[in-house]
Amino acid sequence: MIAVNYLAAAALFCVGLHTVLTRRNLVRIVMGLSLMESSTYLLMISLAYRAKSTAPVLLDPPHGGRPEQLAHGNVADPVLQNFCLTAIVIGVAVTAVFLSVVVRVAQHYRTLDADRVRALRG
Repeated sequence: MIAVNYLAAAALFCVGLHTVLTRRNLVRIVMGLSLMESSTYLLMISLAYRAKSTAPVLLDPPHGGRPEQLAHGNVADPVLQNFCLTAIVIGVAVTAVFLSVVVRVAQHYRTLDADRVRALRG
């Protein structure tokens, strides 16, 4: 089941990379970068998953388990989940900055075509 997540993350990254490399519209390039970013979120969450594990904040073990099992690493990895939440917040901010730059480029050059925008001169 986890291999499906890894394949989905790789496919999502490849779709985003294809979009960035083949499209000339600046908005679509930003969307491709966002897809690539989303694939890393899926990969990080998939790496944090452990089968039959519990959340590390539970005081009692799940039904049928013993407290000693939690001490031996039978918990989900919270560090990668925290990194993923932080990366999502940073990614939203970066995407907003990219889109604001695209808006300014469109206002200045009157086009969204990356080939027509040669140099950013103020």
